[in-house]
Amino acid sequence: MSYAWRIGEPLPDLGAHSVAKHDIFEQYIKVYIERLTRNPSQTMLNLTIVDGFSGGGLYRRGAAEVDGSPLRLLAAVESVERELKAVRAKGFDLKVDFFFVDANPYHVAFLRDLLEKRGYGSRLGKNIFIHEALFEDVSGNLIAHIQNKGSANRSLFFLDQYGWSDVRLQTIRSILATLKKPEILLTFAVDALIDFLSVKTADAQALLNIDLDREDVRALTELKTQAGWRHLIQNGLYRHVQSRTGSRFYTPFFIHSVEAHRSYWLLHFSNHRQARDEMGKLHWRLKNHFQHHGGAGFRALGFDPSKDLRQDVMSFMFDDDAMKRSEAAVLEQLPRMIHAANRDGTGLVVEDLFAGNCNDTPVTSDILSRQIAFLRDEGELSIVAPDGSKKLRTKTINWDDRLVLPVERSLFSRLGWS
Repeated sequence: MSYAWRIGEPLPDLGAHSVAKHDIFEQYIKVYIERLTRNPSQTMLNLTIVDGFSGGGLYRRGAAEVDGSPLRLLAAVESVERELKAVRAKGFDLKVDFFFVDANPYHVAFLRDLLEKRGYGSRLGKNIFIHEALFEDVSGNLIAHIQNKGSANRSLFFLDQYGWSDVRLQTIRSILATLKKPEILLTFAVDALIDFLSVKTADAQALLNIDLDREDVRALTELKTQAGWRHLIQNGLYRHVQSRTGSRFYTPFFIHSVEAHRSYWLLHFSNHRQARDEMGKLHWRLKNHFQHHGGAGFRALGFDPSKDLRQDVMSFMFDDDAMKRSEAAVLEQLPRMIHAANRDGTGLVVEDLFAGNCNDTPVTSDILSRQIAFLRDEGELSIVAPDGSKKLRTKTINWDDRLVLPVERSLFSRLGWS
């Protein structure tokens, strides 16, 4: 769905799926900043926020006007900064640069007028920058700005493209490989891409933008002859996108547009385990905005052709029922995973367990910790702190704790995992 803004003309309508997406954007900024400012002696944070497809920044929803991503991103930072300044004796300075990018001159004019009316006029050209350009055309300059701002390169890229080819995967690779600590949230119209795929379109520039060549297209279109072909193609495209971006950690969650009768992905890319975990937790907190198309536990996005597709793919809405299914699945899977990694008896570090399995799953560190503690309480494993002491009762599981199988393990023995 595309939108259009012109000063003096009616605002575009905002769909429910876009409201959910903007909620994620705003809440994740708050989570991100709170995570990076936990040290009470810290007084400053450098950050760059890029809205690569900003639009005009204001919508109509029913009878009300609704702020778009530029205003919501600005408001999120202001909210966290007020909270930090209120509790830090020496104050706090959030040095955030905002870049709002849109190629449509009418959208840019509308956004500039909107920001001036909302009191941001004095900041334009100082720490709020508006670019009338394609994101691809200014991405190199944005990367250079972030590099020049400081050594940490802390940056958030919100790339809310309308389709699936406006952001080249090569550009995402460049951001992740060049900057030290970037994170990228990318919307990707996967259903529209699947409908576009055919032998006749195999050489289209749009497909080349996402690194799909003629052979890739042929392999994907051949799947249309099989049962559950749309799910098969989605899995193939997901693996393709992840591998071509080079992202170490990622989250693939679906947003379903009732208005457009299409699903698209909200993809989060980073090279840090903590970032992946926080995004997963945010999906659980907001609930019901997003779907995870897969199982409830680890390795949940794989497809087994021997299984009935209708049983393998569930509607996973991050609600209370989904939480119960997730906890039960993790409890069933953990013994096998820990046993496989404990053959030399040294134990499995919790961070290695999570980082090695978190990408294809709705499981967060909170869910994992609860199930580890349960297995410990049942005598099925021991939790060993870095100093070698056993954690017999605490519910706090740290990333550097090790999971070790006890000499007597009834559950493992009973299931033949000795």
